Amino acid sequence: MTMCIFKKLFTYQLFHLKMLNKNLYILSLQFTKSLKHFGEEEGRMQPDEFFGIFDTFLQSFSEARQDLENMQRRKDEEERRARMEAMLKEQRERERRAKKSGASDEVGGEFDDLVSALRSGEVFDKDLNKFKRNRKRSVNQLVEGGGRERAVTKVNY
Repeated sequence: MTMCIFKKLFTYQLFHLKMLNKNLYILSLQFTKSLKHFGEEEGRMQPDEFFGIFDTFLQSFSEARQDLENMQRRKDEEERRARMEAMLKEQRERERRAKKSGASDEVGGEFDDLVSALRSGEVFDKDLNKFKRNRKRSVNQLVEGGGRERAVTKVNY
């Protein structure tokens, strides 16, 4: 009984070994073709060395791609930062000019505020009623000269 099991195991392992030898022969033929395709001489280079060249190339290529993406990201950030600085500089300059011109130019200042809000996109984020209320309030203040106080009237009973 055990002899029968050993025979089956031996036969199976022998078949398996023959298949492995056949696959090894096919792989060595394909490796030889690959060497010839890339201009290498047969027998001078081992598979580890040959495929190591490709591995090194692919790693270097991946690192170069990552470096390129990082440089592009830094460049975009610098451009964005420069735009923001230019906008802030322009805004400070407008504020300085507004301070120099004084309070007499306040009605025109509202127009500048509206234009800057349109440029910056604040108008689309916030409610336009805020600008309308401010305009009405400033117009009423200029016309009445009073402000928010109501006129006091006496009632006689």
